[in-house]
Amino acid sequence: MSTLITTLAVIIIMTVLGYLAAKDEYRLKSASVVFLVVLLLSFSTLSTEWGRMTSELVDNDEDPHYGLPHLWDGKQAVCFHFPSDFAPSGLSDGRHHIDYDGTDFKTDDSWNSTGACVGGFEGYDIGIDLLNAAITATGDQFVLNASESSFGLFVNTIAGVDPCDTHTCAEDFSSGAYWELLHNGAYSMLGISDLPLDSDSVITWQIATY
Repeated sequence: MSTLITTLAVIIIMTVLGYLAAKDEYRLKSASVVFLVVLLLSFSTLSTEWGRMTSELVDNDEDPHYGLPHLWDGKQAVCFHFPSDFAPSGLSDGRHHIDYDGTDFKTDDSWNSTGACVGGFEGYDIGIDLLNAAITATGDQFVLNASESSFGLFVNTIAGVDPCDTHTCAEDFSSGAYWELLHNGAYSMLGISDLPLDSDSVITWQIATY
């Protein structure tokens, strides 16, 4: 929304300047030309921001994109779900939707978890590459602490949140919590480093217990 307002403000200011800079008899013509040129140059930005502002959420719970903006249909996304008391700063009011360029444009305050989904990506074939793209797009807000294991990459924390801080983990490992990886809504049998993606894959990280 702020980008849309800024772009419109620039168009108006440039049009006014074009009007004032011209001689009296050419002012309207000059302002019209400046308006059209700036509008054409800004069209891509205006179109993108309008799409974000008007995008509705997918309401089909059988669709892997359920709860995500229609704007991301056919594209890839990564979701990070946190218990409400452990959500990163600024994300405790629902599930935020952050576009591929880092723009936080829609929040669903009725979703059953807090955190964010980062989407609108295309062309990623392996889970770890999509995950890294989502982390980069948000300025490392969801940075991982991970370690290598015999089963591949094991995620210890996301955004500094350790599952054992949110749930009690027994010292003998008889019970505990971990970051669970879902692919298109189903538990992934492959680790993030080996996970093959579809063109519209949705990866979800959430804390699970055992």
